[in-house]
Amino acid sequence: MAIQQQINKSIHGIGASPGIITGRAFLLERFKVRLPQKRINPSQVDEEVERFHRALKESRNQLREIKEKILDPEVRQHTFILDVHLMILDDEMLIQNTEEHVRKRKVNAEWALDLTLEKLDSAFKAIEDEYLRERRSDLHYVSSRVFRNLMGRKHDDITKIKGKVIVVAHDLSPADTLQMNLNHIAGFITDIGGKVSHTAILARSLGIPAVVGLEVATSLINGGDPLIIDGESGEVVINPTEEISESFMERRRLVKLQEREVMKYASLPAETRDGVRIHLQANIEMVEEISSAKSHGAEGIGLYRTEILYLNRKNLPNEEEHYQTYRKLVENISPGVATIRTLDIGGDKFLDGYSKGNETNPAMGLRAIRFSIKETDIFKTQLRGILRASVHGKLRVLFPMISGIEEIRKAKAILEEVKKEFIRAKVPFDRGIKIGAMIEIPSASVTADLLAREVDFFSIGTNDLIQYALAVDRINEHVSYLYEPLHPAILRIVRSVVQSARNAGIPLAICGEMASEPAYVLVLLGLGLEEFSMNPIAIPKVKKVLRMAKAIETRSMAERLFQFSTASEIKRHVRRWMVERFSEDYVKSIAEELKT
Repeated sequence: MAIQQQINKSIHGIGASPGIITGRAFLLERFKVRLPQKRINPSQVDEEVERFHRALKESRNQLREIKEKILDPEVRQHTFILDVHLMILDDEMLIQNTEEHVRKRKVNAEWALDLTLEKLDSAFKAIEDEYLRERRSDLHYVSSRVFRNLMGRKHDDITKIKGKVIVVAHDLSPADTLQMNLNHIAGFITDIGGKVSHTAILARSLGIPAVVGLEVATSLINGGDPLIIDGESGEVVINPTEEISESFMERRRLVKLQEREVMKYASLPAETRDGVRIHLQANIEMVEEISSAKSHGAEGIGLYRTEILYLNRKNLPNEEEHYQTYRKLVENISPGVATIRTLDIGGDKFLDGYSKGNETNPAMGLRAIRFSIKETDIFKTQLRGILRASVHGKLRVLFPMISGIEEIRKAKAILEEVKKEFIRAKVPFDRGIKIGAMIEIPSASVTADLLAREVDFFSIGTNDLIQYALAVDRINEHVSYLYEPLHPAILRIVRSVVQSARNAGIPLAICGEMASEPAYVLVLLGLGLEEFSMNPIAIPKVKKVLRMAKAIETRSMAERLFQFSTASEIKRHVRRWMVERFSEDYVKSIAEELKT
């Protein structure tokens, strides 16, 4: 039944991929199928297990066929995500648990698989890290395909879409996104999803405007409805009037002008008006993002997150896989440096075969460097891959979640063991490889002067540092308003770490989200930071503001901030300071974070 038409109906979601576009809705049926739940007789168990395996095989064949049909080189570089989905289909835990439910509970395959998913889903929901938490969506994409094959349901063919449309779906899998004909897709919107889902990452990489997490899009939109979507703000307008359409088109024109203007800065050096050279690098999760990082002006990779190598697979990555990945990383970013962060994950929840049971407080439990020190074999395998790759370019290793001297010494000792093994075996590696510590725990910031004697560089991870220092869960809607990067305590912590690094004569970078916001960058520059790592898209915008500023003025501004008692007072002062030096319109365009 058609949904009653609504004029100028505005709904808001998460801006997943920037761009403002208009088009007609193409409603793609991706609703969750209603699963049959049946009790079976003991005599039916073997046939039900076999039916499950046939559905797995059919799902594998479908994904392989999709992969083979993708010929566009720009799109094909992302098909590794389909390989991840194929690995999920081979996952022993997924298969064995489902078989066990069929045999012990005497239930049909659909019900058994759903029971397995419930258990795995609860584990993923407990993950604090947003990027890793969103990986549960990949599990659901794969399972949805298996369910449809079990039930004999047809899979909608997204390749048959004609005309320039905006795809509207409850959800889109990476397989859907990879099959999109870019000549026919203006953009897409979904009811669910997050900014760091594989689908959102693909959309940004392919330049397709997208809004996700709208919740009610498929219940409000009819196929063929005119739509406007703003992939930056997350706004979608259903059946816009001509006046509203013109307003958005004017906004799009201005955004395009701003994008073209800011991209002029991508190839320019990041240098202040008074000649201070700043180093801007990129945070990435996948080697495939390097081309975007370089085109946006990154001088290197300041943070390469390695967790994706471990996710959604039945076996841990071996030394060769680590080596080949890191070699590709350093060779592609050369002559820039690549900083590889070792595994930053809670092993009890994510690595098959290493379950330790649920932790009461996983955010402060066995994760990151603590897990690596405990599971030495896993840690050494990664370190071997890193050391072997170090002969192919400039490479640094960064240890996450360091809380004090003992942890950094234990991590270094394990690295030294691997080095000695290589020396005995005559395996080449960079014997002068630089070792760094992430400063993201208050105890590390307080003892930064001691830690600085143990490492070659620091990298401040502001996301966790702010969260731990202020005791604020930034994804909890009840307290997220307390998450204040310009809180006086945070500024004092950063100033203290800068001084410790300076006294020890070691480089200091900042790789949290603060580094992506131009207004914050000016404050951090004033505090003494001269190396920033951020989302590649933010680099030209940050370069522009740096080239408009004077470092000496940011220092006096930053020093003045310590006279204020609250984040609100600090933000007001920073905004006034910016208005005095930049145009009001420009301040508005870059200083949303300074709203009080």
